[in-house]
Amino acid sequence: MAAARCRDLARKAPFPLLLIASVVSLLAVTPLIYIVVRALAADAATWSRLWYGQMPVLLWQTATLLVGTVGFALVLGIGAAWLVERSDLPSRGLWRVLLALPLALPGYVAAITYLILFRRGGVVERFFIDFVGFARGEIPLPNLYNVWGATLIIGLVTYPYIYLPTAAALRSVDRSLEEAARMAGRNGWSVFRHITLPLVMPAAVGGALLVGLYVLSDFGTVAMLRYRTFTTAIYNQFTGQIDRSGAAILSVVLILLALPLLFGEGWFSRRQRRLTSDTVWRPRQLVRLGGWRWPALFLVGLLTLLSLGLPLLVLGGLSMQGWLFPTEADRIWGINNEGILRFGVNSLLVATLAATFATALALGPLYLAVRFPSRISRIVLTLSRSPFALPGIIIGLAFVLLINRWAPFAYGTIFALVFAFTFRLLPQSLSTEESALRAVAPSLEEAARTMGVPPVRVFWRVTLPVAAPGILASWILVFITAMKELPTAILLRPPGFDTLPVRIWAAASESVHTQAAPPAFLLITLTTLLLLPLMQNRLGIDRAIQDNL
Repeated sequence: MAAARCRDLARKAPFPLLLIASVVSLLAVTPLIYIVVRALAADAATWSRLWYGQMPVLLWQTATLLVGTVGFALVLGIGAAWLVERSDLPSRGLWRVLLALPLALPGYVAAITYLILFRRGGVVERFFIDFVGFARGEIPLPNLYNVWGATLIIGLVTYPYIYLPTAAALRSVDRSLEEAARMAGRNGWSVFRHITLPLVMPAAVGGALLVGLYVLSDFGTVAMLRYRTFTTAIYNQFTGQIDRSGAAILSVVLILLALPLLFGEGWFSRRQRRLTSDTVWRPRQLVRLGGWRWPALFLVGLLTLLSLGLPLLVLGGLSMQGWLFPTEADRIWGINNEGILRFGVNSLLVATLAATFATALALGPLYLAVRFPSRISRIVLTLSRSPFALPGIIIGLAFVLLINRWAPFAYGTIFALVFAFTFRLLPQSLSTEESALRAVAPSLEEAARTMGVPPVRVFWRVTLPVAAPGILASWILVFITAMKELPTAILLRPPGFDTLPVRIWAAASESVHTQAAPPAFLLITLTTLLLLPLMQNRLGIDRAIQDNL
């Protein structure tokens, strides 16, 4: 009977909608299928060489970075969210926005900043030599080329994935349980540990799983810090071998590592939606920090400085120096106003096209799943989400191999680059647009249909206007991600068509970190300018983050 109902529901879905959604899902799942097939077709010698030669070290180093970064980000995210939402921390409204802005900062840009600061001959050493009187070599500097440096930098740019949903949960959970615990004589720490933390833990863990997926997919940061993980090994296999099967094999192992995090994130996201909400207005009762108020303010300010302030100051200062007092190296690398503007325009063009196409294509599978729920629509939506399990380096690799095999005329064109970006970003569009479509009451559409309005016009005149704010928020978040995307752009960009991330990578890979500063500063500025208006609409960003930012 269930199967008959499923077929009945599928028949009710308009055929054009079903066709469009099916095509989108098949295109989305194609890279995953191709990578798996390419890996399975590899000879046993390649499997053995990788499994016994590289795999143990890659598994250990990737797992160590994963556990360390997630733990570090959990501490930062939960602590910052509680201080901003539940304590009498001064200027909480300002910190609420500033603590979220590291979302605009790519990890590889943060890595460049810290290398400029702490490398030998860098800003810190020159300061101590010129102004304090130290001799060269006497100053102890932290070594960032290891797991600790990678954990620190990735944790500083990913803790907002935990901070934002945790802060949203703290604002929405029913506070009557906490008040009852206080009336029973529990102190503030006991209430937090036994009541508040369990209530917001689904949101925090969901964000932590997103951090884990970020760690597994990160390429630029670990490459800058020379810390070997699966993404750098895949890139080296792809660029250094004639047979690309080794890259496909490593990609399959990385996908298997990402799948538990992907399914876990979905489970915690669904659980978070069932979290008890406080529907009765009551005055906010903030915990008084007393003597801990100023130490707490110092810690929040230090976190903001390390994650956002230092990168902006260093990159901004170096950019101004390069523009006002250009050197011969600046002219060789094209670090001038004309070059920066060209890279910025290229990034804006690709990000705009990819975000627009991804947002538009996501509407097909989502509308089918929301308005015509069935087994078929669930399968279509799941297949459309499949690129979420694929790091950007694998998406780029898959499309390079596919285009070279089936459409070599398209390789090295902006069409191939935008096409790959679109399906790289499609899962994010699906996640952030879903809540917008579900917020549209079906009764509005039914009322329009009873008046004889065709379904397509109902969607255009009723559904889209109501869902427009959520769809716009989705577009902005996808655009920001596209602006920061590095590995897909490296593998598929047309000759001579450099985006800001590619230009940053080109300069930093040659250890000319100061020449990476101007494009990095422009990249942060552009993404921050777009993120700030979204942060002002707190409800919009909360929904977007909680629905899998």
